[in-house]
Amino acid sequence: MITPRLKCIIDHTTGARIADIGTDHAYIPIYLIENNIAEHVIAGDIRRGPVEIARANVHNHNLSDRIEVRLGGGLSVFDNGEADTVIIAGMGGVLISEIIAEDIEKAKNCSLVLQPMNAQNELRKYLIGNNFMITGEDIAVEGFKVYNIITAQYGRQEPFKSEIEYHIPKTLKNHKYYKNLYDKKHREFTKIIKGLENSKDIDEEKLNLYKYLLGELEKYESE
Repeated sequence: MITPRLKCIIDHTTGARIADIGTDHAYIPIYLIENNIAEHVIAGDIRRGPVEIARANVHNHNLSDRIEVRLGGGLSVFDNGEADTVIIAGMGGVLISEIIAEDIEKAKNCSLVLQPMNAQNELRKYLIGNNFMITGEDIAVEGFKVYNIITAQYGRQEPFKSEIEYHIPKTLKNHKYYKNLYDKKHREFTKIIKGLENSKDIDEEKLNLYKYLLGELEKYESE
């Protein structure tokens, strides 16, 4: 089943040879092949259960000759040169950063399509701090859920000018789902601030940071 989140990932995927990391049910690889977007896909997952389900789905679609389902963690499921584009989706931004860091030489040779479920700011900081250039940003919405899709490739990029841009880049302000993302981040910052204020041992430094971020976010509305 191709949801709006998965379709947004697919829309940013180019290249003949794709590696889908954390493939789960192999929905993306199957779509990429059946719609002639890719020639060959490596579908990797660290969990045996999803790998078995993915293999069954690929077999049922008669695509076993074009989609290889491999058991393994991160980018270890493919060799350098086997993929033009790497998809890492449906996991936290810190974990995605760690996956790239573990096989950074492979990552440097590929286009990256990333969909972090949280800690998007940490992922953007990792990319820019390790000589990856963010080439695109997109937003997908499913009901009340809002997702960021980030594309990147090896290449130098200047750091963002302000901390808030790592959470919600200004380039997204004209996006049709910008308000959805803005409201999500506003709720997130407000919840963190309330939690910190109600804790026994208040982390003043973290509290002041999120109050600052909330104020910077609200300034977006008047710019």
